[in-house]
Amino acid sequence: MVTMSLNNKLKDNIDVYSLDNRIRVVFEQNKHLNSVTVGVWIGVGSRDENCDNNGIAHMIEHMLFKGTKTMSAKQLAVRCAIIGGSLNAYTSKENTEFYCKTLPSCLKEGIDILGDMICNPKLDPEDLEREKGVVCEEIDMYKDSPEDGVHEILQKKIWKKQPLGYLISGKKKNVNGFTASYIREYMDKYYVGENIVVSVAGNFKKKETLSWIKEAFYEVKSRGEAFIHNRIIPTYNTVSFVKEKDIEQLHMNLAFKAPSFMDEDRYAAVILNNILGSDVNSRLFQTVRENNGLTYSVCSYPSSFSDTGLLHIYAAMNETQYKKVYSLIEDIIYKLNEKGITASELNDAKKQTIVEMTLSQDSTASRMSANAKRVIYNVNNESFDERINRINDVTKSDVNKLIRKYLKMEEMSKGIIGPMNLNI
Repeated sequence: MVTMSLNNKLKDNIDVYSLDNRIRVVFEQNKHLNSVTVGVWIGVGSRDENCDNNGIAHMIEHMLFKGTKTMSAKQLAVRCAIIGGSLNAYTSKENTEFYCKTLPSCLKEGIDILGDMICNPKLDPEDLEREKGVVCEEIDMYKDSPEDGVHEILQKKIWKKQPLGYLISGKKKNVNGFTASYIREYMDKYYVGENIVVSVAGNFKKKETLSWIKEAFYEVKSRGEAFIHNRIIPTYNTVSFVKEKDIEQLHMNLAFKAPSFMDEDRYAAVILNNILGSDVNSRLFQTVRENNGLTYSVCSYPSSFSDTGLLHIYAAMNETQYKKVYSLIEDIIYKLNEKGITASELNDAKKQTIVEMTLSQDSTASRMSANAKRVIYNVNNESFDERINRINDVTKSDVNKLIRKYLKMEEMSKGIIGPMNLNI
């Protein structure tokens, strides 16, 4: 029998329970909302794979939607549609997440569905053969997207043969070689209690929800081979590549080494990204698009992991504009290093960040994910008000130190995918 105990209480009145099979359950209750989201996080992703099985975590994500021992894939879809539930999943470099957003009155059904998917997947060999085709189509889809492709190839080269550089979807050769027995073997190792967090946020009753989770996930065994604490911090490599493709625009992605999402500099990094290129008031957007009209799409964005990170700059343009666009971006980076940010930029970025953080509090899906992340990594037990204070405490000096530490042109990586016969 699986029992449960309240073994921790995070700030913001967030409860963390442990089941006897070592699944951690995190609750954030808000009775004023009209929805509730339940998510199941498994601490395994593409960076936990090797060259021969790269893509297995993503394939498992797909296969868990192909039915269980008690219901077909269509029955699963119908059950979820009837409750109005947004049942979905995704695989990342470090985790796999399954989640359902629904009404409080339908929460038990959502938990039961997720529990059945995790504990009793059908994993039929014929279904697997069909789904291999779907995943291979997905791989081709991303290859056909230069915006996605330039990002993925650049990361792969930056991390070289290190697992963090593996594609989440994997290689076709690997995908086509997966068997139902191997998938089951992989799940037996990593879909275990010590590697799972069930997170619920929104309008729900704690006592009955705990009992529903206990019942739905009691078959999960407690221990296995979890990688989350055995990952090796990857080495950043400065790289550059150009790839020609039969497309109209040139797609450029630049990358700098950056802090992890657990680093003390993470709040200053958020401010820096806002100032550099996260929105229409940023230096990149105003300089490259508004003032010079050289691109439609230009932005910066973080790619943060538990032990490292990257700060990307992306722009798409006609190849004849490449030199002008690159020169302007280069000038923005040099000026940030020489003069730093302004007081006005700092204040605006703080306000923008606080607004975004506050609005995310209204989303049960966002709260569910944030809480699961805090528990699965055992980090960042800060209340919402404390996180707001951390943003407000960021100084010009903090951001400027970060710029000088990371935004070094000599250590910048660059990837380009552009039209055939590029002349750049």
